[in-house]
Amino acid sequence: MRWKTICFDLDNTLFSHEKAFEKSICFCFESVLKKKDLLKDIEISELFKVFKKYSDLFWTDYENGVLSPQEYRRKRFLSTVENFKLPFTTLEADEFHQHYYRVVDDFSEPYPYLHSLISNLIEADIKVGIITNGTADTQYNKINKLELNEWISNDCIFVSEELKIWKPDRKIFDLAKANLCSEGDYLFVGDSWEHDVVGAIEAGWDAIFLNTREEEPKTNHNPVKICLSLQDVATFIYHENKLEG
Repeated sequence: MRWKTICFDLDNTLFSHEKAFEKSICFCFESVLKKKDLLKDIEISELFKVFKKYSDLFWTDYENGVLSPQEYRRKRFLSTVENFKLPFTTLEADEFHQHYYRVVDDFSEPYPYLHSLISNLIEADIKVGIITNGTADTQYNKINKLELNEWISNDCIFVSEELKIWKPDRKIFDLAKANLCSEGDYLFVGDSWEHDVVGAIEAGWDAIFLNTREEEPKTNHNPVKICLSLQDVATFIYHENKLEG
């Protein structure tokens, strides 16, 4: 058996965070605009495009600690509504995000083959874990919504906010390895070249690049496989570990 420990990223690796994010944000915008009788004045899809632009624009400042989580959320919301000259307050920005966090998990759907892959790995006595960037409450809610808590215990789940370490910092991979404590090589599967592939390889792990967003590699690091779907990941792991899928 090539790998006795396999860890996964969460968002856009085990489910489409992009789709869940878009659907839930659009749902929340529709709700707040309806309350203000502004729904007829704007296309929700256009509002989301601008919100996504600001989410990406301010993300680095959030990751680097320049913005707190609350400041980041307020800034992306208020910048968006200001772009459309919509009358919203800081309090309403907070209420918008409270609504978003209540409903986003309802829009999270597992990628095909997720449950069969995880259950097959567990049955083969392979340790399975999750290493994810994000806030603890949000990530655990997603894990529960995806029913991954049925197979993966909390001591095998490593969330950056809890640990105060963010991928691609090798320390989060080192900490996971120390806690999982198994023999043989370690494999990490993720969709971000910088955070998942580079981070894992620099920490001495093997890595599979699950390129769900058609991202171009930015360095000369060599993952053991580049896959376009979770089904491709499963097929490769079964072959390398001599498992039946």
